[in-house]
Amino acid sequence: MCDPGTDLVTCPYNIAHSIQRRRFDNHLMKCSKNYPNIKLMTCKFNTKHRIKAEDHEKHMMVCEDKAAHDARILQARRMNSIPVTKVHIQDNKPQDLDDDEEDWGLEAQRNPNTYNPTEAAANKNVIRTSGLKNATPSERKLFRKQEKERLERIEQEQNGGGSQNNIPGLNYK
Repeated sequence: MCDPGTDLVTCPYNIAHSIQRRRFDNHLMKCSKNYPNIKLMTCKFNTKHRIKAEDHEKHMMVCEDKAAHDARILQARRMNSIPVTKVHIQDNKPQDLDDDEEDWGLEAQRNPNTYNPTEAAANKNVIRTSGLKNATPSERKLFRKQEKERLERIEQEQNGGGSQNNIPGLNYK
């Protein structure tokens, strides 16, 4: 099925197909649809292994991925045989919340000083556009006028009403 020393794999549906190993999964799905008359069984140890029904039992005995599968099963059995002591951990979560669910509304009510991005942007020298969504032309014009006034006011507050010959981007103290 594989060419030794290369990264190419031969398709079980059509031996003329040589596919890169990383694309083999997608190719198998396409070829299984393109060749519905070829009935191949899938190996339970590796889904990339497609085998004829008469060779399935033999393959299951000699499959190279069987060892890794058996090792995982053995490890799981060992882990189940180790006695586990249960420890009670006190939970400090509020009792009104379910373990699996979060309630952001309840958390916001408990902590009213949460971050409000609209309010924070209104007090900063940034260009806002949220007021322009689905607005009429006159509303957009009014919003731009108010934004210009807001930005000028913030600029004056930052400069302390000083001279107009300031260097842009330089914060004066």
